[in-house]
Amino acid sequence: MKATIKDVAKAAHVSTATVSRVLANKVGTYSEKTAKKVRKAAATMGYRRNISAAQLAAREATTIAIIINDTKTNFWQEVLDGIQEAIEEQHRDSIIFYAGNNEPAKLTAAINSALARPIAGLLLVAAKANAQQRRLLDASGLPYRFVSIYGSNDETEKFTSSNNIEIGQLATRYLIDRGHTRIGLAGIDKSTTGLQRLLGYQKVMTAANLVVEPGWVQYGDYSFTNGQQLFQQLYDQHLTAIIAASDMTAAGLVKAAHQAGLTLPTDLSIISIDGTFICDITAPQLTSVSQDFHLMGKRSVANLLDDDDPVFIPVKIVERESVQQL
Repeated sequence: MKATIKDVAKAAHVSTATVSRVLANKVGTYSEKTAKKVRKAAATMGYRRNISAAQLAAREATTIAIIINDTKTNFWQEVLDGIQEAIEEQHRDSIIFYAGNNEPAKLTAAINSALARPIAGLLLVAAKANAQQRRLLDASGLPYRFVSIYGSNDETEKFTSSNNIEIGQLATRYLIDRGHTRIGLAGIDKSTTGLQRLLGYQKVMTAANLVVEPGWVQYGDYSFTNGQQLFQQLYDQHLTAIIAASDMTAAGLVKAAHQAGLTLPTDLSIISIDGTFICDITAPQLTSVSQDFHLMGKRSVANLLDDDDPVFIPVKIVERESVQQL
């Protein structure tokens, strides 16, 4: 007869729940000493975790777990609204877990907490999972999708997002088409999202035979405060236009520019990435590369439940008042 999880638990002198957590790699829920005992017993008895059972449980469950990374931007509320709308249309429930702000330990804890419940799958909003966390997700046997973030666009990725390279390209090309050649990039981080947008910016600048000077790219954390902090460094480069990594960063740049006595967009043009309501409440209103975050949230649910290929949500330029034609 095949060994059961109860047999392994008895041999290792632990509970069946502990065996389940160890074999599902739910890091942080057991000691290494316990893990060694369980794995040794499982190997000796030829026991293998039944992934199909987890998949069956997912089909029977109705709850979708949502794990939210607390970014310094304001876009995630629209994503969450789209997710909730789709979940209600599917007559399902949701449960939300907080993963801190790019804190690996909190993200791991959130994943483990979600996997400990009877769920149909997981949506990870703006969460930057490391290799260990991805292995944990894969080992669960449950479907999952990253939302508004991705590592690459190959078929092995599981995401619903905008194309960040395209975003960088659209913003840069828009400014060049309006006569700007001294174009800065403010507030991106060094994660895959920031580096993808940087690549789009560099591609278009190179294609236009424009050199990106040292100091034209300033890294940050997408926040309002960061926009204020970066303004002077960028303005000292004698730029005519700046691409802001987020609407919050752009708003920070606008405030700092006003405090410096500049008139926008006459003295400096700014184009923002995201296109949330922030663009409508600044003075001048911000021209943006706008992402459809509500649609992104809705599509992520369908993508998860239908196990579809990764998908990019279309982006577009929305013209307002913050870019001058030279």
